[in-house]
Amino acid sequence: MSLELPRRIPLAITPTPLEYAERLSVAWGGPRIWFKRDDLTGFGLSGNKVRKLEFHLAAAIDKGADTVVTCGSLQSNHSRATALACARLGLHCVLLLRRREGEEADLSGNLLLDQLAGAEIRYITPADWDRRDELLVTEAASQNDQGRLCWVIPEGASDGLGMWGFVLALREIADQAAAIDGSSPVLWHAASSGGTTAGIGWGVDRLGLKLRIVACSIGDPGATIRAKVEAILAEAAAQLGIDPPRPHIEYNDAHVGGGYGVVTDEELEVQAEATRLTGLIFDPTYTGKALAGLHREIGEGRYGPGENIVFWHTGGGFAVFAHDFSRIVAAEDPGAPDA
Repeated sequence: MSLELPRRIPLAITPTPLEYAERLSVAWGGPRIWFKRDDLTGFGLSGNKVRKLEFHLAAAIDKGADTVVTCGSLQSNHSRATALACARLGLHCVLLLRRREGEEADLSGNLLLDQLAGAEIRYITPADWDRRDELLVTEAASQNDQGRLCWVIPEGASDGLGMWGFVLALREIADQAAAIDGSSPVLWHAASSGGTTAGIGWGVDRLGLKLRIVACSIGDPGATIRAKVEAILAEAAAQLGIDPPRPHIEYNDAHVGGGYGVVTDEELEVQAEATRLTGLIFDPTYTGKALAGLHREIGEGRYGPGENIVFWHTGGGFAVFAHDFSRIVAAEDPGAPDA
């Protein structure tokens, strides 16, 4: 890929490895399952979001910004990564965090790390969330009035700038997937704000990779994810003065269940089983729900022996500590005390 990309600040530890999960593959009785370990991009900065932040924070510094404003859910992986990256670079960070009615803002998981990083937090309602882009601009203007110079990062850093982080990531996969024998791998990943999917789609298309892309929605209808991805691709292409790629992507919304952040005991059980068989930790809202969806489709016979699944582990392990696994753990351990 000869394309000259925007400047970035190296924050992620890359390339992240691609690992074969033999015990999980045998236990689930279907395809060979591989994990692209973006949970290893760092410790506090772990996960897929840091790849996108490398580009956004470079642009912020180039513009002379001293403050970054962004948004996410109460346990947002993106917000946590932004807060910690800003702390590393000496930037002030303001987070607009969506808080559902009755939801406790307990200092656990990502929210605890937001606070430790010194982020300034504003809680917004689900109704406010529907106009989050407007609120980000308003907050940035308020900060500017206080003498700061703000850079706004959209939800998930998912736009025509942030997506380049995953175009670069596909270069890693191009080398790693070449070692996989058998059919063209299915690249299965959790999809929400669209930036990861857009970068994957652009990279697969422009690198000519033989990968089948499945964007497993963890909240929105598939048509909504598709619209987000196509808008991001169009934005990035317009900035370059070229036509956007049109990658073939399956937008799978069969596993959203009760919606974003709503996780069932059945899904938690699948995640717990996967941890016992791999030693990996999964975020119940993102990787955990997408993994439960994959497990369901393997059980239904969609993928069988001889096929390969590359599951993009987008990180988010800190969010495990904000979910209640007590019933699941107690059920697996007959000697455990009553939950």
